[in-house]
Amino acid sequence: MKKYLVICIMLAMSVASVSAQDENKRFIQIDGLTADDKGFIVPDVSIYSKHLKRGAASDHRGIFSIISLPGDTIFFSAIGYKSTILTVPPSITGNHFITDVILVTDTIMIGEVLVLPWKTYSEFKRAVVENKPVDPLIENMEYNLALVEQQIWSDMRATPGEAYRYTMQQMSDNLYTRGQMPANNLLNPFAWQKFAQGVKSGLLKNEPSTSTKTKKVKPRKKKKND
Repeated sequence: MKKYLVICIMLAMSVASVSAQDENKRFIQIDGLTADDKGFIVPDVSIYSKHLKRGAASDHRGIFSIISLPGDTIFFSAIGYKSTILTVPPSITGNHFITDVILVTDTIMIGEVLVLPWKTYSEFKRAVVENKPVDPLIENMEYNLALVEQQIWSDMRATPGEAYRYTMQQMSDNLYTRGQMPANNLLNPFAWQKFAQGVKSGLLKNEPSTSTKTKKVKPRKKKKND
């Protein structure tokens, strides 16, 4: 019986001590605003309570709210700013504490940096002054590409007269074939006659270019030896 009595007394003392500690632990709500040293709002600041092991963050307006204890240490950190420590006064009264936190800028602004492929100014000057010869093959290739591009654009462009004739021909064909199947030139005798005349006149013949023409060389006659 004595053993059970001792255990009950120890349990009662432990419960009393825990309840006394809970009474001494007084939670405080800390509200405030996070800003920099110039007075501008700093949003999304990370906040951490050392004693309670809990965190929070300020919103897009810089307003924050966190639960803490008297004498607690609260850390404020944000990208581009130095970490700031807020110590809650141990002698604070009440359950609400309002304070603003000022963050100091930790970013150094530098001027524009221009990166060049030359190590020194002398190399840059030498590269600019010296004229490098252009490879004839590359120059010829660029010239041919320019000619091809010019030919493509000239073929794609239609003159106003051609566009007008094409439009009028389309309108005429639509009026002629209204209410029936479109005309098929494969069965049109006039189209075949025009095609035959073009073949006879050499419309489909490809004339050889000047670069492919070759001159016939007559064989020289051998002189008779006396």
